[in-house]
Amino acid sequence: MSRKVMIVDSDVDSLGALASALRARGLLVSIASEVFDAVEQAYQKKPHILLAAKEMDRDGDLSAAIAAVPSLSDMPLLYLVDPASKKELGPRDIKRTDVDRIASHVLQVALPEATSDPQQEVRGNVQQMPLVDLLQLLTMNQRSGALSVTTPGGSGEVRLADGQIVDAIYRRLDGEKALFRLLGAQEGQFAFVPGEGAARRILTPTNALLMEAMRQIDELRQLRREIAPASEVFLADEPPSRPSREIVEGEKLERELLTALQVPRGLDELCDEIAASDLETVTALGKLVSAGRVHAMPLSSLTAPFAPEGQLSILRALVARLTPKGFLPPPRVVIAASLRRMLGLAHAVRYIEGVVANSDIPPRAALPRPFGTLRLGEGVELSLVGLPIDDTFAPVWALTLPGAAAVVRIDGAGGPAFEQCCEAVEVQLLEAEQLVTELDVAMPSQVAALVRAAIETAAGV
Repeated sequence: MSRKVMIVDSDVDSLGALASALRARGLLVSIASEVFDAVEQAYQKKPHILLAAKEMDRDGDLSAAIAAVPSLSDMPLLYLVDPASKKELGPRDIKRTDVDRIASHVLQVALPEATSDPQQEVRGNVQQMPLVDLLQLLTMNQRSGALSVTTPGGSGEVRLADGQIVDAIYRRLDGEKALFRLLGAQEGQFAFVPGEGAARRILTPTNALLMEAMRQIDELRQLRREIAPASEVFLADEPPSRPSREIVEGEKLERELLTALQVPRGLDELCDEIAASDLETVTALGKLVSAGRVHAMPLSSLTAPFAPEGQLSILRALVARLTPKGFLPPPRVVIAASLRRMLGLAHAVRYIEGVVANSDIPPRAALPRPFGTLRLGEGVELSLVGLPIDDTFAPVWALTLPGAAAVVRIDGAGGPAFEQCCEAVEVQLLEAEQLVTELDVAMPSQVAALVRAAIETAAGV
């Protein structure tokens, strides 16, 4: 049990210096700069010893005030004196700069015997006492107060009133979702401080709440191991559908997930973003992954260099001569694919080193637009443009293709009609499957390889 010390001194600089020095030695320190505040804090915090500047008790005001409170009357009192003082030190005097001696006196103070007072503070770590066990104990004793929890992922608090959990917060979360997240923590420190009950935001009875929490936590751990065994991130392979007038809860959650996954997110970030419980969120995500509507990829794949350092100078020279006659630089490479592929491509391009991405990625509407500009140095740039070639967008093909250095088509989308359009505007059409042996449009490294091959082919290398 750490010693609790109170320092009373009107000299704020000296007060702060001594408090810092004692805290560095592992002591719990509270401070006060005048007598009334000192007595009030001592009554609330119950320090084991009081250190007071001697001038604060010149007329016996401090010692008399302390003695007048029965619960404080036996508290040891030491006087801090100026080290330059010529007066002989009394039995309870100690120089304020002699920190080692002060700390020694504090550590010699006898601690009160442990008490079974149900209103005392409770401190510990989660590994020694899981939070669910602690909450069950607090519930049985009908405690009121706040249980503060600090985990590697953040801090939170569970609030109780007469043994019932009434609210919880954790980072940006609140209510049952915050409570379940805290109960799933396997590392951290906790401290319960008695107090008045808080406003009720959690209505479920505590015993039923804890049982449901344990069920969800167990199922969630298993699902996480199945869906993201190696810290994958997730990206939607399609845009969210337009909401209908009547939308069932499952469809609403799917739509929220597809909306959130227009940018790559890990499981933790996704669970923070979605209002549903973590178990509901991860279960729905698993279904979307199984249906091929969401794509999982390694976290390490989020960024990729455009090319090896030794190859950049060659690519720079090739790009510099790709601008067709009659058009201004930078040259354009159009990547043509189905609408479903567009979202993955937009994000993969964004995570290629050297690309300055268009701020409107992913596109809000399925129209041709720049994915970003690839800067190769020495003033050489290449514009990368996405073109959806589902039949619905055929009218915009002829507006996008003229002046392109090359068009790279994925999966033969658009069929003969798209081939005829490219031929009509005299643009070179390249098939992605002939340029690279492997292509996952959500992987920046593989999209970078596709663009490199397109540059070389378009330049006649």
